Amino acid sequence: MKNAKISQRIIVLALLFLAGSVSLFATSSDWPQQQAKHFCRLLVCDNNNRIIPLSAYIRQQPLQQNDSLSIEQLFTTYVFNYDGWQTLRIFPHQKTDGSIVWYSATETLPQEMSEEHQKYIHEVFHRLLTEIQAGNWQTVDAYIARMIQYQCKFGASIHSSSPSYSVLLIIILVAAAIIAVLVYFIKSKRATTTIIQ
Repeated sequence: MKNAKISQRIIVLALLFLAGSVSLFATSSDWPQQQAKHFCRLLVCDNNNRIIPLSAYIRQQPLQQNDSLSIEQLFTTYVFNYDGWQTLRIFPHQKTDGSIVWYSATETLPQEMSEEHQKYIHEVFHRLLTEIQAGNWQTVDAYIARMIQYQCKFGASIHSSSPSYSVLLIIILVAAAIIAVLVYFIKSKRATTTIIQ
């Protein structure tokens, strides 16, 4: 009998805790669309070691858009309310051999990485969370912009060896060939027109 009452109290306390968690979740989860879209411009190294924007990454995840929140808002809610940020590999580091490795904020970072970079990677999300909880959305935007700049600066060499660079080069060469053919036909048409006149 005594154990049954204790069990009931534990269940009631658990339900009260869950109710409090749900109400806390509801009030802290509403990211403005602008900041959610801005955050999703960050690049991430996915499970296949591809570097893609978070906006593309989240479309691969089992998230469903609802009537009041966009998929970006749902994703940022998950990332920041359930510590999902701990698994996102969004911080590039160029190793001494020139290769780029992407880390999450909670991973053990290589000793060759400067203390300044290690501190930034380990602290930026905690600082960002503080600003989110305070509702300082302009400051949140500034943090996101700095994270994007960090990625561009320290992950820049990934583009030089990616297949998309080769595809871009082929597109440019094909476009140049098409332009050359068009110029040839235009010149030959002018020459034909001049001869006929």
